[in-house]
Amino acid sequence: MSMQRVIYRAFPQCLSWVAVVLAVWAVPWPGRGMTFNVTYDASVNALTNAAQVKTAFAAATQTLQNEFTNPITINIVVYWGSTGPFSGGIDLGASSTEYYGFYTYAQITNALQTLRSSLDDSNAVASLPGTDPVATNKWLVPLAEGRAMGLPGIARTDTNIDGSVGFAADVAYTFIATNRAVAGKYDFIGVAEHEITEVMGRGYDLNYNGGAYIPFDLFRFTNRGSRSFGLNDQGVYFSVDGGLTAVKYFYTNYNDGDLQDWLSSTPPDAYDAFCPWGEQLNLTPADFTALDILGYNAPMATFPLLARLQRTGSLAQISFTNTTGATFSVLYNTKVTAALTNWAFLGMATQTTAGHFLFTDPGAGTNKTGFYRIRSP
Repeated sequence: MSMQRVIYRAFPQCLSWVAVVLAVWAVPWPGRGMTFNVTYDASVNALTNAAQVKTAFAAATQTLQNEFTNPITINIVVYWGSTGPFSGGIDLGASSTEYYGFYTYAQITNALQTLRSSLDDSNAVASLPGTDPVATNKWLVPLAEGRAMGLPGIARTDTNIDGSVGFAADVAYTFIATNRAVAGKYDFIGVAEHEITEVMGRGYDLNYNGGAYIPFDLFRFTNRGSRSFGLNDQGVYFSVDGGLTAVKYFYTNYNDGDLQDWLSSTPPDAYDAFCPWGEQLNLTPADFTALDILGYNAPMATFPLLARLQRTGSLAQISFTNTTGATFSVLYNTKVTAALTNWAFLGMATQTTAGHFLFTDPGAGTNKTGFYRIRSP
């Protein structure tokens, strides 16, 4: 079941410059459980700043662990530089994913049907064809995703390695969770989130491995009702409603990038194919949706209780309470009736203490009238 509640608030005269809209999609909570088991290769342990690297990588896994509740453990090995599965070299970050299969299309769709826990899930499953849209009927599944989906042959308690993540040894990173936009350095946590989610199933095959496909291939479109299964297709976008709405556009040159990554955007997204230095790589609602429709379930968000909306100089601060560990994004528009796809993503609310959330909008001084929407995720 999916619910939405909009709360309108009237504010004193001094706060008449802004209005607030709070909206949260609440979904069933199957119970917490997803954890990461991370093993660090000798190439990481030998670093003089190994502790700093591990702390930053743990921050990336914690964000995803807080967001998804499937009762599984995802097993990842981390490498530094050209070693192990990345001996051919790393430009910035890289991943190697273990696959399992083959499965039939019916097995894939039945599992996704069973795991529906949000409106996006329901729309995504409803958009799938009744019969296999590819002729081979050969479906591989990333091991971690297969465990989340409960597919036959993959035990939820399986301790096999789900994949590996590697980082280039010849670039500069910033590792501090509270200071991820540093001139001349790459956001390590954002790069880690990019690679970890590839191990979780955010990838592609598109007939690349002997006629095989993976679940994320099902949500690529070039037009309404026109799925894209070609490596050379252009204008391809991610959609959960049969191509009616483009959530994000994919990168499309497989010769120098990954087809499951987004086209580069502003501000930069953690799933973008290429990222700049000096900027934080954000996880956006589209990023969480991509994992949600692949079988990963988020903790249930309840209706928000607004605690305070205040202005301090040019800053607007919104504080509210909700389910501990839930994740919330904050959107903005000057019109409350605007389509959700037209609301600007401002960032993620921070959980300051258990169940208490805070978001600060530094650009509020330029917005005399507007609306905020709080969404999970």
